[in-house]
Amino acid sequence: MRGFLRSRRAIGVFIAVIAIHVLLGIATFGPSTSMDLTDVPVAVLDADGGQLGAELTGAEVEQIEWQTVGSRQALDEALDDKEVAAGLIIPEGATEALGDLAGEQPEPVVLELLSNRGRNPEAAQAVEQIIDGIAAGAAAEVSSETLAGVAEAGIDITPEAVHVLAEPIRVDIVAVNAPADAGDAQTPLVLVAMLWIGSLIATLVSWLSLHRKDITPTGFLGGQLVIVAVLSIVQPLSIVAVGNWLLGLDISLSWALFGALALTTALFFLLQSAVLNWLGFGGWPILVLLWLFSFTLLAVPVEALATGYRVLVHSWLPSRFPYEGIQGIVHFDGAGQAGLMMAISGAIAIGALLVLLASYVRLKDRDLGINPLQERIANAGNPDDADTDDTETDDSDASPGPQQPDPGAGRGRDSAPAGTF
Repeated sequence: MRGFLRSRRAIGVFIAVIAIHVLLGIATFGPSTSMDLTDVPVAVLDADGGQLGAELTGAEVEQIEWQTVGSRQALDEALDDKEVAAGLIIPEGATEALGDLAGEQPEPVVLELLSNRGRNPEAAQAVEQIIDGIAAGAAAEVSSETLAGVAEAGIDITPEAVHVLAEPIRVDIVAVNAPADAGDAQTPLVLVAMLWIGSLIATLVSWLSLHRKDITPTGFLGGQLVIVAVLSIVQPLSIVAVGNWLLGLDISLSWALFGALALTTALFFLLQSAVLNWLGFGGWPILVLLWLFSFTLLAVPVEALATGYRVLVHSWLPSRFPYEGIQGIVHFDGAGQAGLMMAISGAIAIGALLVLLASYVRLKDRDLGINPLQERIANAGNPDDADTDDTETDDSDASPGPQQPDPGAGRGRDSAPAGTF
């Protein structure tokens, strides 16, 4: 016990605990605790061209980045391509209508807000509340100025005008690309997470199983390629079945979705297998870190991520591209940059395949007949070199030194049993 406490391994235990706290904090809790929406893109189609549009978009709101579009078609394309979280339409004649509120037949101005909920429900909901608040502030100002002018002019207000003056500007929220329910909103994330875990298990089991007597590096790689080909067909069907029958999701397995799930399976398996082929169990922490970072960051709106997370982690995560591609297929009917994201996923899969094939040079230097897991278990039961060194150091005074007289010299060395020393 004292030998262990005085060894470097005891200090390593505490260092490992601190390292785990740092990694878990950064990977799992950091994105959510530091979440602060900034610069969420919102497109504005100002068909009025008057003062109202300038007043609404001139509001200093750090959460929103206003973008101007010139037509309804451009607005729809921006929504379908997930370029904006919402689209605000200011109707033609809005400024004129607000100027006639004291007239005989006043009409409120109805702003249409197209909320892109399929892009990210949390960001869309936040934008809805912010724009509704901006419109309410502008409406209160218009109402106050109009009532003051009416009172000064001594104009009688009709009951209809009173009702309109109470809310001269309204926001009509229209959900676009919206998930059917909360479960449907989580479908892309659930699918990608299950694909990663399923591929990871298949990778580990196949990697261990392929370590057998007389197998060659070529046979090892060939076995992995056969497994990924079969897994890319079986896993999408299995995951969709589990999602529909056990999780209560309503996943429609189209050919586009099947192809995306199959490609994602291949990408994950090839990437994971390449890491294990090159690094062995030493690469396992890399795969765990990818898991921890991926599915925490993917659930958070990208505009809510701190700059460090957004640039250094989210921008290159391998799971990000298939996630956005599957999201485009599930919620955007194949739009939402689904094609581009799956093309990038395919390029990453090809890169992972090349790295996997290049691991031939690493495999040929290994004894593939030894199962790495069994070897680790066997080694775990043997004294570690560091512990042996500590024990020998602690007991060095009690053991005879190399130059001390041999107590058994009188009996002669030849009579000592083999293996005594």
